[in-house]
Parts: sequence; C-alpha cells; structure tokens
Amino acid sequence: MSSIFQDIEGAEKSTAAWIEKRLAEIEKKAPAIEKVIDTSLTYITPVLQIALSSTGDPAAAAIVGAVATQAETDLAIASSLVTDFGPTPTAATAFSAVQTNLSALLTAGHVKSVTAVAAVTKAVSEVGVLASAVQKAATAIAASAAPTLLVAPPAAA
Repeated sequence: MSSIFQDIEGAEKSTAAWIEKRLAEIEKKAPAIEKVIDTSLTYITPVLQIALSSTGDPAAAAIVGAVATQAETDLAIASSLVTDFGPTPTAATAFSAVQTNLSALLTAGHVKSVTAVAAVTKAVSEVGVLASAVQKAATAIAASAAPTLLVAPPAAA
C-alpha cells in the first residue's frame, strides 16, 4: 500500500517540477514579446500622425483621424493585455483588428501621399507581424500548458 502512495507522491513532484519549468520558460519569453510590442508601438503611432497630416482633405482627415485614434487606443489595449496576461488569442485578435482597420484606410484611398501610403503600409505590416507573433506565442503556451496525465504503474503483487 505504501508503494502506491510513494508512486503518487513521486508523480506529484514530477508534475510540480514540470509546471515550474514551463512557467519559468513562459516568464523568460514574456518580456521579449513585450519589448517587441513596445518598440513597434513607438514606430506605429507617429506613422498614424504622418498619415493624418498628409490627407490634405478635411473630410478625409476626419476619417483618418478617427481610425488613427481608434488604432492607437486598440494598440494600447492589446499591448496591456500582453503585459498583464501574456500572449493570448484575445490580444492577437486585437492586433488583427487594428491591422484590418489600418488597411481599410489604404483601400478607401483616404491616404493619398506616396510617403504616407508607404508609411501606413509598413505600419499595417508591423501590426500584422505583432498579431502573428502573439498568436503563435499564445498557441505555444497553450500547447505547453496542456495537462499531462501521469498514471502510476500498478503495485507489485
């Protein structure tokens, strides 16, 4: 009977060790992705201002301004989600929504300056990279956190 308890205790210890190891790996990765996001945000925000200032049309400027303001807010929220909870599918979706909204500016032709179009295109690409990276990290974290059932071997008779 004591063999069963020893097996269970051994399984608990190895499971706890596995969880601690995985958490340490996740914690090591989190600051790197946060740093990439912060660096990208410092690039993307001024790009949105370039797009806004280059419209030359008050009606287009109002549209670009509203989208830029919403994009900045959404990027800050997505960044906060990653900072607070790590890379999650929700954060990836938020980045993807910003990418879609910024792409719509280009598609609708509200940004006309060649320089501004190039800058917004680059920003759209950067946000897409962030969305993809956060989604991949979230998927990897979910896969590594999947529970593993440890079954103790049957006791010797």
